[in-house]
Amino acid sequence: FNGHPDLRNMYLPTDFEGHPLRKDFPLLARIVKPWPGIVDVEPLPGDDDEEEGEAS
Repeated sequence: FNGHPDLRNMYLPTDFEGHPLRKDFPLLARIVKPWPGIVDVEPLPGDDDEEEGEAS
């Protein structure tokens, strides 16, 4: 890439530190943010029987 006129980050933020493609990059050390569209769903009334392993 020597002499390329437009070297800039395309996928990572400008303040990103590290090399994410290295095998020793700590994936689990990053802060996990909650998914913005997640919805807690209550189980349906008839789903309890299937979880216990009872078949009808």
